[in-house]
Amino acid sequence: MSKLTSKEKIDDCNRSWLELLNDVEASTSSESEKLHKLTEMVLPKFVARLVAEKEEKMMIEKEGLKSCHEAGVEGKQDYLTGKQKKQKTRGNKKKQQKINNQRKGQDSEKLMEMGLEPPPDMPQVFQDCIRDLGGSEIKLVIQKFLQVSDLRSQQNRLSMSLKQIRNLFLNEDEDRMLNAKRQMAVTLVEPCLSVSTVNLAKWSIGSSMSYIINGDYSKVLKNNRDSLKPNTVVQIWSFCIQPNSQLDFALIKVTDGEDGHVIN
Repeated sequence: MSKLTSKEKIDDCNRSWLELLNDVEASTSSESEKLHKLTEMVLPKFVARLVAEKEEKMMIEKEGLKSCHEAGVEGKQDYLTGKQKKQKTRGNKKKQQKINNQRKGQDSEKLMEMGLEPPPDMPQVFQDCIRDLGGSEIKLVIQKFLQVSDLRSQQNRLSMSLKQIRNLFLNEDEDRMLNAKRQMAVTLVEPCLSVSTVNLAKWSIGSSMSYIINGDYSKVLKNNRDSLKPNTVVQIWSFCIQPNSQLDFALIKVTDGEDGHVIN
């Protein structure tokens, strides 16, 4: 028993090993009986402590797994939410594209009913104006119905959908500039035959790309507020001025639109 006296604490509440040992030695002189009594006193509590520690460890691991599961569920929900948003965005784009295609078809049918297909030639007065500016290479870019968005001075832009462009009008350098999201200054002959400087850009609008006339376009609206109205049919023609083949445009009213002034 002398080898065991070096241990100071045991699994018997707050009693020390020496206290237990003294009690056992006082009760018997047999070494085997002392060992038996000590075993009965210590072993059950030692085993109970091991079991408690094991159960505590299992509980901690269980809580950890639960937290991981909850985090996994949240991550899965975030993934599903993101996926649903992407699907919704794709659905909205397809819906808008369908609307745009339907509008394009309806516009074509309406233009045919109005006798505007094929488009009428450029009026002589505009040809003369372009000639006086030194212009040539005249091309019809687009014939369209003016939309409300084309007439709001706050939006300050006239759009030309690439899907409705009738003739290529850009050279390689100009096309490269617009594709790089840069804009270029161009001359615009207005419906009233005034000549203005505006900008040409290329934007993504909805599900399609469009050429955009902006810059001082709001001044063009102001100058022509009595002729540019919703559903007015207009043509936009391109031409080049030598000696540098500078790209310019003419905006021509073909038919009257709805009653009312430019929408502000």
